[in-house]
Amino acid sequence: MKIRVSADLCCGAQRCAIVAPEVYTLKDGFNALVGAAEAFVVPEGQEAAARRGAKACPESAIKLIED
Repeated sequence: MKIRVSADLCCGAQRCAIVAPEVYTLKDGFNALVGAAEAFVVPEGQEAAARRGAKACPESAIKLIED
């Protein structure tokens, strides 16, 4: 599974990092993956946390890419 975060949609609500800090981190109050050139690979065993964090995003800025 991979994660991509849309810079156009991320509003800095930080809910992703609140519910799944083991997957999502923040930089200047926004998801640290905003604007990343490549999709972030979710560490093995953290897929459920990645889903929780994506679901918590009020702007649906997080896209999960299933392998």
